[in-house]
Amino acid sequence: MTQQIALEQTAKPHRVWLTYLDGWRGFSVLAVLAAHFFPIPIINTGRLGVETFFCLSGRLMAGILFVERYPLDQFIYRRLTRVWPALYAFVLLVALACWQPGPLQVTSIDVLGALTFTANYTGIYLHRSPAFDHLWSLAVEEWAYLLLALLALGCRRFGWWPIPILLTCALLCIANGVAQTMAGLDYYAVYWRTDVRLASILLPCAFFLMLQRKKIPSWLPVFAAIGGIALNINRVPDPIKYSVGTACLAFAMVTIDVSPAQIRTLLSMRWVRQAGLWSFSLYLWQQPFAKAAGLPVINLAMAFACALISFYFIENPARRFLNHLPARIKSAKK
Repeated sequence: MTQQIALEQTAKPHRVWLTYLDGWRGFSVLAVLAAHFFPIPIINTGRLGVETFFCLSGRLMAGILFVERYPLDQFIYRRLTRVWPALYAFVLLVALACWQPGPLQVTSIDVLGALTFTANYTGIYLHRSPAFDHLWSLAVEEWAYLLLALLALGCRRFGWWPIPILLTCALLCIANGVAQTMAGLDYYAVYWRTDVRLASILLPCAFFLMLQRKKIPSWLPVFAAIGGIALNINRVPDPIKYSVGTACLAFAMVTIDVSPAQIRTLLSMRWVRQAGLWSFSLYLWQQPFAKAAGLPVINLAMAFACALISFYFIENPARRFLNHLPARIKSAKK
């Protein structure tokens, strides 16, 4: 069966919430947890989970910034309210707990990198704390959002066509990764870099805009997802993994709306969606416990406990308060 991809439902002013996108986010964070606490030898599910999350981010940003044309000042403000409260709390608490010399020691350089979204570069060139190892991916994501917002501004003011710009930048990032890998640098020195890994967000963003209203066979997203997962096994060279593999996962993500109903039903299961809802706090708090000594099951339970406290007492309340704050200030001035 061939189906047509409709304009992004989640990118309309009154968005219809697509539960299977929450499930995709949930799958991503669960894959990260699996890799960090119960790794398997054939595939690093953590790296796969990060890649699928990047692909989701690219699709969502395409809808919000280029289809809906969401106000850019509100977009940036909401990104800050989404990330900063929980991130600042995490960085402060972990830094206080790990300030002394030890296997998880956090230095002032690590704190600065975490709070300025440059942890990937400080980790490569200055100091790398295992407790903050994961913040490289948040750095890539936040800078990608800023660059996409600037591109959206150019498109709105000057009539730029975003697709060739997105594709060109993605290909340059991929070429940069290939060149640095061929120069002998390892995975961490290459694929933690924003100037390389941006491709994982830019490609799905471009694909989503390219495939609007296109007729896609329902089996194609499934085969693309299988191909993307297969290309993420450990034996596949990183330049292939983060080019062809990323393209497969990106295609699967942006065409998931026309995938077989059973796939979307699986991703819409409540427990998977719930993991997606908690994903940011889980992402933050799993790292220090994954690197700590002790039984993985106990450490995972402690990570979940901290994540739920973070979500229900910091992340969610702070986001709601800050998102409503401008309206309250405006109302008070009347």
